[in-house]
Amino acid sequence: MTQYTRRRLLAAGLGTAAVGSIAGCSSDTAQSSTIRIGGTYIPESIDPVDHGGGPLGQIGVYESLCRVSPELEIQPQLATDWTVTDDNRTWTFDIRDDVQFHDGTDLTGKSVEHSLSRAFAESSLLSPLPVEEVATTDRYEVQITTTTPFSPLPSYLSHPYASIISSDSTTDSGEFEEPVGTGPYVFESWQMNERLVATKNSDYYESLPQINRVVYEGIQDSQTSVFSLEANELDISYNLSASALEDLSENDDVELSITPTTNNRFLAYNVRRPPFDDVRVRKAVNHAIDMQTIVETVLSDLGSAAVGPFDPSVSDWANTSLEPYEYDPERARALLEDAGWEATPEEGTPRQRDGTPFEIVLRTYTRQPELELISEVIQDQLSEVGIDIEILVTEVAAIQEDMEAGEFDVGLWSYNFFWVADPDRAMTFYHSTDSQIHTGYDNPEADELIERGRRVTDVEERKEIYDELQTIVHDDTPLGMLTYKETVSGTRNRVKNFDVHPTMYTHGLRNLRLQ
Repeated sequence: MTQYTRRRLLAAGLGTAAVGSIAGCSSDTAQSSTIRIGGTYIPESIDPVDHGGGPLGQIGVYESLCRVSPELEIQPQLATDWTVTDDNRTWTFDIRDDVQFHDGTDLTGKSVEHSLSRAFAESSLLSPLPVEEVATTDRYEVQITTTTPFSPLPSYLSHPYASIISSDSTTDSGEFEEPVGTGPYVFESWQMNERLVATKNSDYYESLPQINRVVYEGIQDSQTSVFSLEANELDISYNLSASALEDLSENDDVELSITPTTNNRFLAYNVRRPPFDDVRVRKAVNHAIDMQTIVETVLSDLGSAAVGPFDPSVSDWANTSLEPYEYDPERARALLEDAGWEATPEEGTPRQRDGTPFEIVLRTYTRQPELELISEVIQDQLSEVGIDIEILVTEVAAIQEDMEAGEFDVGLWSYNFFWVADPDRAMTFYHSTDSQIHTGYDNPEADELIERGRRVTDVEERKEIYDELQTIVHDDTPLGMLTYKETVSGTRNRVKNFDVHPTMYTHGLRNLRLQ
């Protein structure tokens, strides 16, 4: 099959709109060896330093030095092994000597240095890491030196942002031009925000994939994905809504699976200003929300009520001694009274403190429709304890901008707490300066534990540090944990050997076969 890379399309004077028509011209024979995937997200860039290149890592175009097992363990991928010096600052990675990029060039230490130096320099997940230098020390060896000890480094190097691409993927000035990776699938075409297409890498260094072609469609509406599965227009669809369980339950041609993930839904309180600068108010809200009812009604029993940041059924890093914030409206009312928020004599009116009514705005976003439904349940439940909520649903970028500026009351989020398969990433949400969740939380003891957890290499010692840290932030509760998330996937019966990875890093396409 002719491969139409983005570079070749542009050279031929074809825009991205033409890619779709090229990808759609396939014979019945080609269609039978094509797998069609419906995902919820295709970013505006396929450069790995921008959003990790989107689904290109999940499909298997990109690979990294390390990978994450389904048990969330860090394993070698393009690296065969690694060591670290006693001061936990200089890491040496041995690189596989039997790998070629899709353009036929060899994977070497120099190409690893090129990719990682670029990723650490660009504005990406890796750029804030304390990396001082990436240097090639042998043809198949790379050293990474950090300014301070940083034990989670291999976990960060397993993330799609750390994908290793050919030097020919970029121009001489460093601008990204096309995705040339090492994985079991080769990039063919991309239609911005809509479609990615990849073909089998017949020169892959491990067992070859059994499927010749992958078409990944960006479909944000779950009902559209359901219809497409039923109409045999998709083979696999991820992140289906809970209603899909009922919609597809009687379809004998579709198999449904439910998988625990590393995602949490939670409230992010603005602790920089009233009313949530008072921990008693934050705890009152936690006690006023019936999380089990949310799980049973809105989520159709998908997931479970959350306690800490890590789901103990998925991750060994969870502090299992944390006591949940049980649903207790009376306890919530008492905490609000103690914080000076007094009930008013008129039924249905919010509490007041110093003449100010307890009226807040709960913000959430459109990308995950269940969040608005959860907001409505929270709105009803908090009204029972005298808190009046206005719900504001916008795009993610608008909320992030206002949160960073401190211009919000509380936000409802769904986030992958193991976006990097190490507790460091999730626990930085509680750091006073190094956080993507801008609550304004500032606890020097928490900061010190986060930084110590990065320096320590011993797993048991790190577990003790993170257990202590989880205890502190659970009590301070700048983030109010709501539910752990399970994801629903649907597959046509012709798809075999399908499993969902809890981090969603990979779709495991190399192991799939079509019947």
